[in-house]
Amino acid sequence: MIAIAVEIFACVRLLSGGLAGGLLGAFWYVAITSHNFTAYAGANDPQLAGEAIMGLGLVLFLSRQQSGRSVLGPLLLMVLAGFWKHNMIAIPLAAIAWLLIRRGRSAFPDIAVSAAVAAAGLALCGVLFGLDFFRNIFVSRHYGFSHLLANVGHLQWSAPAFLSWLTWVLFSRSQAAKFTALHVPIGLGACLLQWLGDKIYGNAEFDLIIALAVGVGVAFEEIKTSPFVRLIGENGTRVVLVSFLLLRFVASDRQEPLLVMFDRDFEHQFLLSELAVKREAEIVSQTSGDVACTVKVVCREAGKPFVVDDFKIDEMLATKQMSPDGLHRLLSDRGIQTFTNSLATSATVNTSLSHAWARGALGR
Repeated sequence: MIAIAVEIFACVRLLSGGLAGGLLGAFWYVAITSHNFTAYAGANDPQLAGEAIMGLGLVLFLSRQQSGRSVLGPLLLMVLAGFWKHNMIAIPLAAIAWLLIRRGRSAFPDIAVSAAVAAAGLALCGVLFGLDFFRNIFVSRHYGFSHLLANVGHLQWSAPAFLSWLTWVLFSRSQAAKFTALHVPIGLGACLLQWLGDKIYGNAEFDLIIALAVGVGVAFEEIKTSPFVRLIGENGTRVVLVSFLLLRFVASDRQEPLLVMFDRDFEHQFLLSELAVKREAEIVSQTSGDVACTVKVVCREAGKPFVVDDFKIDEMLATKQMSPDGLHRLLSDRGIQTFTNSLATSATVNTSLSHAWARGALGR
């Protein structure tokens, strides 16, 4: 997360040359990631690490493109990031589109080499891992607009940044504006497209969040082209922009820092969940043979191997490739027992500030 914030700062500096805008974009990114994507910030998950590699590729791409040097190295770094995590597509697509706009046919060799390296990498994975590699890439998944509708409301958190960027970019003709006019819509499109699939959640937004952080930073630096400048001046417009971004974080019932400081029950919820995991892990450890846990950390704590991919099973059921009876027979034939975890183990910690206030937990 910190590496991506630094890369956002560098991108804004390269696009607009400003310092304050780069800091604003970086801080906004850290704020929204820490507030709304707590399952990823500081977690052992490949998504943000992949985004950091991709972000470094973007920094190098912008630097080399502006100086007229070859961008093959940055494009290959983006290919590497794609093998780290495959759903990060906004940065490479924006880079390729920008390269074609700026350099025309002379961009083809670098793009072709990058595509060839990506294809060679996929072929090598096929050789190393066999057909299972491709079966897992193209695993069955249920698609539908209902999945999109279930997730699209989360865009309310990035909406202030989007509107702040949009009111600027529509009136700017700078090169920075033209680049973000590619980057942000591609990030939004990639997010919405991925949300059509089942069990795709917040990480589909990460491309968009990074693009908006860069866009907001550049907009802050080049605020003079905003239509609001004629009404309240440059400094006034900057104050409004920053206040608009901050307001969405403040106007929220989820304020975990306050709960950490003032609500002892908040911390106690984590302790109860941890104790429940340890109790159930002890039960599972005494069970002979393979066990499938509905909460994976219980089986891991119990020393049991990972034998059932819940996502794959759920999608096979959703797409009618397997019936519930067929799943039961499959598990029985493999000698896999199912352990259903208690609500205490799988419960979500209550992060509501108003709930804590109502039960009188604050300030005790």
